[in-house]
Amino acid sequence: MLSLLFLITLLTLPSSSNPYALLRSPTRPASMSVRLRDGALRMSTAESLFTLTSDPYIKKLSPLLETVNSLEAEYDAMSDSALQSSITSLKTSKPLTSSSLCHAFALSRESIYRALLLRPYNVQILSGLSLYSKKCVEMNTGEGKSLTTILPTFANFLEGRGTTVVTVNDYLAKRDFLEYKEVYKFLGMSVGLIQSGMNEDERKVQYDNDVVYVTNSEFGFDYLRDHLSYTKEGVVLPEGYEGRFLIVDEADSICIDEARTPLIISKSVPTNGQKYAIATKLATALQEGVHYDTDLKKKNVILTEAGYSDCENALKVPSLFKVEGGGSWAGYVVNAVKAKEIFKRDTDYAVVDGNRVEIIDTFSGRVLEGRKYADGLHQAIEAKEGLGVSEQSQVIAKVTFQSFFRLFPNLSAMTGTAMTSASEFKKVYDLDVVEIPTERPMARRDYDDVIYKTRNAADSALVNEILGVSPRPVLVGTTSVEQSERISDALKRNGISCALLNAERENASRESEIVSQAGRLGKVTVSTNMAGRGTDIKLGGDEGGMSFAFARATVADVCLSEEEKSQLPPNPETDYYPCEVSQGILEELLAVSKEVKKEFPNMEARDLEEVLVLANDTTEGEGEPQYLIKLRIVVGKVKDEFKAVLSEEKEEVLKLGGLYVMGTNRHESVRVDRQLRGRSGRQGDPGSSRFFLSFEDDMFTVFGGDKFKKMLEMFRVSDDMAIESKQVIDTLDKVQRTVEEEYEEVRSGVLSFDETLNGQRMVIYQDRSEILNLSGASFDAFFKTWASSVVDDIVDGSKGDAPKISGLIAQFFPLLAGGVLDDSKLSKNGAKEYLKLAVEEAVNSKMGPDGPEREKWRKTAQYLCLVSLDNAFQDHLGNMDSLVESVTLRGYRGLDPKVEYQQDGFELFKGLQGTIRRNSVFSVMNG
Repeated sequence: MLSLLFLITLLTLPSSSNPYALLRSPTRPASMSVRLRDGALRMSTAESLFTLTSDPYIKKLSPLLETVNSLEAEYDAMSDSALQSSITSLKTSKPLTSSSLCHAFALSRESIYRALLLRPYNVQILSGLSLYSKKCVEMNTGEGKSLTTILPTFANFLEGRGTTVVTVNDYLAKRDFLEYKEVYKFLGMSVGLIQSGMNEDERKVQYDNDVVYVTNSEFGFDYLRDHLSYTKEGVVLPEGYEGRFLIVDEADSICIDEARTPLIISKSVPTNGQKYAIATKLATALQEGVHYDTDLKKKNVILTEAGYSDCENALKVPSLFKVEGGGSWAGYVVNAVKAKEIFKRDTDYAVVDGNRVEIIDTFSGRVLEGRKYADGLHQAIEAKEGLGVSEQSQVIAKVTFQSFFRLFPNLSAMTGTAMTSASEFKKVYDLDVVEIPTERPMARRDYDDVIYKTRNAADSALVNEILGVSPRPVLVGTTSVEQSERISDALKRNGISCALLNAERENASRESEIVSQAGRLGKVTVSTNMAGRGTDIKLGGDEGGMSFAFARATVADVCLSEEEKSQLPPNPETDYYPCEVSQGILEELLAVSKEVKKEFPNMEARDLEEVLVLANDTTEGEGEPQYLIKLRIVVGKVKDEFKAVLSEEKEEVLKLGGLYVMGTNRHESVRVDRQLRGRSGRQGDPGSSRFFLSFEDDMFTVFGGDKFKKMLEMFRVSDDMAIESKQVIDTLDKVQRTVEEEYEEVRSGVLSFDETLNGQRMVIYQDRSEILNLSGASFDAFFKTWASSVVDDIVDGSKGDAPKISGLIAQFFPLLAGGVLDDSKLSKNGAKEYLKLAVEEAVNSKMGPDGPEREKWRKTAQYLCLVSLDNAFQDHLGNMDSLVESVTLRGYRGLDPKVEYQQDGFELFKGLQGTIRRNSVFSVMNG
């Protein structure tokens, strides 16, 4: 009987290729314990899921998951209005009880289904519960991390707390904002989006929503810019933003990999371009091993005695360290040699538009627009490339991601690879890492690495492997643009076309569309550092993504100006689509496009994207305009035509073994290797992975040292002979772990220094916020307190010297100059009291009478106080940077750099607040 019911269910319910859940029939029974996915029996309870994990924390969630599942029928039976009424009854100002939490998750799961026709899996419920409990969640690629965020976000909303979702780039933030906007709307929540290029007013509006999507860099820079604002109107982060619930997506990339480099805001200072040009010319003449030694591990060069001597002779200076005309020659020469030996074009940086250098993120392969190398290195690279040397920068504000995210007590995180960095997540962010089991057993096969003598031989073997498995889809992950292009050229010579995705800026806007189709039959995709791209690869291709791109291109031609069309990703090539759209459907789409044009005569690119997202949403809302209903129908027809072809492709791909991921190099981080492998085998799909390595790779030559040279001599192999040796792989694994430990030490060093600086930064930022937010009589009283403190400083520092006291008071308070003061009272015990009364009168006189005149003074005084604070703190930041270099050198003398930094940093900071007060009072009273 049970089997018969199952067969009836199978025949009556539609199948789905959705990554998260299945479409359900509009007439779904109120209670249905059996779920289907792609025609296969889904887990009906959590019991089988919990057999896949031994984690006691996950097992502890079992009762909550069972309760959430048991409530599904109750919420399924409710009307939309009844469901939304339930939200009000769940709202509280206290933490949710276990019962209320389960109701919140069941309600939000049902709402997700009604808005998107996606039903979160059990693993997503577990992940959401873990995020709500402020954990770092590891979920395999394709398990639905992005959708999961809605569940804990809604639970926090019920408690009266907003949520900030942080991700790695603008594209992913915008994608998730648009995709889940309707869910939040259904749940009674407002949602915002921060994008680079937004002005202050736009940012304030977006941050003020219940949920906001933002990139880590935009969020961090907004924090720094807020503490540089001279008006309250210029502050974009809302009051109490630190108390919001914070979810960091791709946490290993943001919290670990990017933690080595702080966010910095700087101002330009003049650059001596001639010195950079001379140093570059000199560096080309210097010889490694004679004039300098290169340390590739630490990305550093060290001049030898001969190097110093020959450089001094060539430059005709007595010492490279003599400071003149923009600094000493030592920094220019060392940076020029670094640019020559260590920093490689299309690997470490790219030349964009032929006129500027942009840094490449080594972990994602993306260009980091606007970022610059510090301490003159960026200018040295520009000189090496023959470009105009840009101005150097002086730091005016900076913060590390470690210090920034530790501001948030309600921090949670998620990623595909976190377990290998679990100890660091706990130590730095106080986040326990929870490994969520997969919804279906992993079917991917990870083959052993194969190693060749040379890189060319390894690349040839990789190309031959691609030819051998064709038409099976293949994804090749490389570590540099140069290598990607080399592989691509080799494939083309062998008659295999491929999609190339690298760090060049023109690919950034299309990268999701390229990646999402990497699982198509016969498709070969070559990419720099595939890890962290944030897009699932579906076997056979993604008809939804294709129909969206086709509709976007067609409607844009009708509705958008050329300028607005330039804001969209470039239209895909014709072969991107699996078939031609039939003429009748194309005419329907063009007709609807004209209706959209009438509705939006001055349509912008972002309006078009929002309309298309709604059109791709298969659920129809009440009162929707006819153009949107028609557009949804015709986009559905395009999708159906594509799906008919892609479904057959998917079956072929499954027979061939799924997606084959090939890597060209082991990365410095095993997490990135895992992310690359994880592109294959999503949601229980078949797949495989293999790395094609060579003894010329950096992991061998830079980090492996003599170990691998001896192995190579021992094997005595020809170039084209593959080595599959457990001994070599084990040694390579150890080297990789050692490299990771070294980088963890670097991050730990950055954090230990920044912890000292962060304490100082918080004090200064608190003082700054106080000045910025004071008004009226409160500001008057505040300024008088500072003026009184200046009197204390002068009297205490002058040690009873009346003429000195009189002179200093006259400098700071000109109204008291010219014999106004009675000098006989300045050397007695009551000097401070006497002077404070006189200073208060001088300040009152400077303020002017109450009314417009005093209000004008307040604005000027507030501005001058803020400028004085900023200037003093900027100088302090420069001093603290110099101190890092100094204490690092002390480490070679057996002293602890961290302790030295704390002690000297405290001494530097001790007088900073006094300096700020004195500079502010002087500026205001002399203004």
